[in-house]
Parts: sequence; C-alpha cells; structure tokens
Amino acid sequence: MPDKIIAYADADVFLSYVNDDPDRVPIIEAVLEDAHQGVLTLYTSELSIVEVAFAASEQQKQALSDESEQRIDGLWMPGSPVKLIEYYRLIGDDARGLIRLAASRGWSLKPIDAIHLATARRMEATEFYGYDGKLAKFTDDVGFKICEPYTTRPRLI
Repeated sequence: MPDKIIAYADADVFLSYVNDDPDRVPIIEAVLEDAHQGVLTLYTSELSIVEVAFAASEQQKQALSDESEQRIDGLWMPGSPVKLIEYYRLIGDDARGLIRLAASRGWSLKPIDAIHLATARRMEATEFYGYDGKLAKFTDDVGFKICEPYTTRPRLI
C-alpha cells in the first residue's frame, strides 16, 4: 500500500458537500482537510465544475443563491485542496475503452462516469471516492479501490 493516498473524487462527493448532506459532510470535510494538510492528494476532473452547478435547495426552490454559488466556487478556487484535471484525448480513449468493456460484459457505464474513472486512472489514483455503488465492479479493471469517502480521523462527539 502506498504511503500517501492519491484519491479521486467523483462529482457526487462534491454535490453531497454542497447539498450539506448531514451523513456525508463530516467525512467529506475531513477528506478535504486531509488533502489540505497533504495527508492525501485529491483530484477530480474539470467536468465536475459543470456537474456541480447548483445545490438541491436551489433546484427545489427554482431560485439560485449567491451563498450556494460561493460554496461551489470555493471547491475550485486557487488554494482549494481539490486539484482539477483537464480532459484530454487519452482520457477520452481510455473512457471509451471502459464503456466498451462494460458493454462486452452486459453492463452499463455512463460516459461521464467513464471519464471520471479514466481520469482517476491517468492520475494513478489509489482510491476513487463516490456514492454510486454500481461503479465498484470496475475496481479490478481500473486498478484502484472504488469506495465511499472515508477518513481515519477519530470522530468527535
């Protein structure tokens, strides 16, 4: 096992953070703090910027909020512990290969999920954080652990 975790977070992790999911936010905040302190490296694709466009509360109220937009922007601003990775051709080729692999097994893999998995592989991730349990079946194919975010920090009560 590597000394330092190279983690990749799917956009659904950041959506849970922006939506202030009470079951997920404490762990996500701990992961962000670990990344900020250099305990782990945390990547995501620049596509996450598009996927995390607004909070669920904004969608429900059909009104946008400056507060939500600032929280979202804080994830991507310079100084954020989240390192953004640009999409490029080799990621696309790899993602297409994953989609074809899935089809050959009778599975389904959405293009955006394939891009996230391919980007994580290009960054040599050791772990992939997300809340879509259906992606875990690709663990052996991509070469890293696919799991929900976690922290080894003790939880304070």
